Amino acid sequence: MKKGLFSLAILACGILLVYGSLATISAGDSDKAERGRTLYFQHCAGCHGNDAAGNGSASAKIKTTPPSLKKLKGSDGKFPLLKVQNIIQGDINDSASKTRAMPVWGKYFKDRGGKSIATSNIYALAKYLESFQPE
Repeated sequence: MKKGLFSLAILACGILLVYGSLATISAGDSDKAERGRTLYFQHCAGCHGNDAAGNGSASAKIKTTPPSLKKLKGSDGKFPLLKVQNIIQGDINDSASKTRAMPVWGKYFKDRGGKSIATSNIYALAKYLESFQPE
């Protein structure tokens, strides 16, 4: 009887550990998106708008109209996370013109917190943008 209870207790602990680790992974993704939301409203909404439609208060004052960020899908129909990160970083100029109107946020974040902070912030911003894309 004691052996059966002990085995049951071990099994229950194992289940709790697995469930707890899954909850932590999920919470980590939602934390990134939430931090990305904060960063978006601090640095991006002025041009791209609170609703990400490209109609922010500063958009009328700049030469190139900011694009909508509401439907960012690749040719495969999936959210292009790496491409979005590279655009935010400043590695890709994703406009028809040869000039880049958007600030190079990778340099901005790196200058203010180092490379790992810049990478983390850019990932968080991309995860936030991904969070409201249509299915």
